[in-house]
Amino acid sequence: MRGTGRRIAFGTAALLVVALVAGGLWWYFHPTDPLHDRAVADATSKVDKVLDRFEYDHLHKASDYAHSAGQHSDVTVLDVDGETHWQTGVTLVLQVIGHAEGETPDGLRIGKHDEPICFRIQLGPDDDSRDDDIDCPAGPPVPVTKDPTLRGVDDLLKSALESVGPDEAAVRVAIAGLELDPAIEQKVAVRDGMVGVSLRASQYDCLLARVTSKGPALWRPSHTQLAPGELPCSAGVALSSEFGKYPH
Repeated sequence: MRGTGRRIAFGTAALLVVALVAGGLWWYFHPTDPLHDRAVADATSKVDKVLDRFEYDHLHKASDYAHSAGQHSDVTVLDVDGETHWQTGVTLVLQVIGHAEGETPDGLRIGKHDEPICFRIQLGPDDDSRDDDIDCPAGPPVPVTKDPTLRGVDDLLKSALESVGPDEAAVRVAIAGLELDPAIEQKVAVRDGMVGVSLRASQYDCLLARVTSKGPALWRPSHTQLAPGELPCSAGVALSSEFGKYPH
């Protein structure tokens, strides 16, 4: 009986060794990491938003692609090559931080995982394409200046202008009191007893105000109106007949 027990134990141990070796070989030839896969999926969804913004803004210059991509959270531009979409084509390499949660490959713990995932994006000259989860190139990133924002400024501006009336000096003092980001372009103009104000943080982030004896009125032109070659974000527009009108 003892011999039989030893044979069973030996057989069980042998099977365990075979299973471990087979499992190790499988992992070697079929490596996978659930947290990595989830990080890639999260990073991929962020790249989708970057590309959607390219299309929404009708971009075509390499510098504009790089600047737009660099405005997104968790996105770093590692390389940009080319000049325009339809001539040379533009190649971008982006590093995106992918966030993931779940069980680690060792199955011993549940954790959060942040991982840089790199993408190569080819824009033109004939077709657009992209490669996901490539090896990240070495070297410093492309410097991209972050745009300021007018988020949350509407109510602050309206409140500041409510008590000043159409007085240019008082309007300027009221705007200065908001202590806005110095990178936000601020303009004030006067015409026909009205004061016009324009605040511009970026191409499509524009807030206009018109102050009359009846009080202030605020307006944000639409994305279409602010496209290059269309309506400028200016104090003059705040005083014009275009103020407050959206395209039909």
